Amino acid sequence: MFAKICIAISAGFFLVHAAVAQRVVVERVEGQDGFALENDEVTDLSGLVWTGGDSFVAVSDHANALVPLTLQIDPATGRIVRGEIGVPMPVPTDASDFEGVTYVAAAQTFYISAERGPAVLRFRPGQARAERLPVPPIFAQARKNLSLESITWSDTTKQFWIANEETLTPDGPLASASAGSVVRLQRLDAQFRPVAQFAWRTEPAAFRFHGAGSGVSDLCALPDGGLIVLERGFGAGGLHVRLFLADFQNATDTTRIPALAGADITAARKILLLDQTTGFTNFEGLALGPKLADGTRSLLLIADSNGATTHALLPLKLRLTSPATAKKPPADSAKSTRR
Repeated sequence: MFAKICIAISAGFFLVHAAVAQRVVVERVEGQDGFALENDEVTDLSGLVWTGGDSFVAVSDHANALVPLTLQIDPATGRIVRGEIGVPMPVPTDASDFEGVTYVAAAQTFYISAERGPAVLRFRPGQARAERLPVPPIFAQARKNLSLESITWSDTTKQFWIANEETLTPDGPLASASAGSVVRLQRLDAQFRPVAQFAWRTEPAAFRFHGAGSGVSDLCALPDGGLIVLERGFGAGGLHVRLFLADFQNATDTTRIPALAGADITAARKILLLDQTTGFTNFEGLALGPKLADGTRSLLLIADSNGATTHALLPLKLRLTSPATAKKPPADSAKSTRR
């Protein structure tokens, strides 16, 4: 069952870097501000990954299951022209609150980040039970419901990224109106062994709601090896989503730093790609989709329905500029995170 409707998004704006100096550009899909699916069998989809063709898979923070989605995307425009939610596939595990999902096509295997564990699960459909993977011990010090929110895989670098949603206990206070959260972005190799870790400072939160302020909601690895970070927070106009390109040049590797509160470190530099207020539409998941006719890639945001049966998607387009025309960011542009 599906229905195509336009999602009403509150007044806001897209910030798109169109200059050749910007190697990653996020563009709006002309003629489509949103797309929605109606399905009363699933709720609260909070992570999304493309698995090829018209096939995507989502996860719900209310069910231990993979949720197949069919999304037909017009290659000429990037618009979603048809959609359908399939039958959920249970993932046997003692972890819960699935928040992020990624897919390694060569192994036909899904990796899921679960807040209640916290845990990262490896699951190939047909397995009797999902395998729980070891993550750096620092993530066990996450605050309740602000734990492992994001996971992504790069076919280019053969590496994973994971991140907590908001500040870990030893890393300082939660996001406030004066300062954002300090989040740890963790890079791991194809065998899920830690490689490097960097601090990320989110935008301030004008206010907090049900324990949430401003945090990292998802990550998206790019075909050129880059990383997009999705931040979701609360502010004037309701919920707010921002997409940033991460720049790790000059950033401190925080792997061996047990507490970031008071530490003299340099956080990853943030390059803003998208800034959008979304009212009460709670976008939490981010995924690259298929390549489009103009050379861009489809880029999709998915919203947590908060218990409702309408599932909102925001279609975008991602353009990677030629490396020959992209300028190197200034070496002194990264800011220190001092607490």
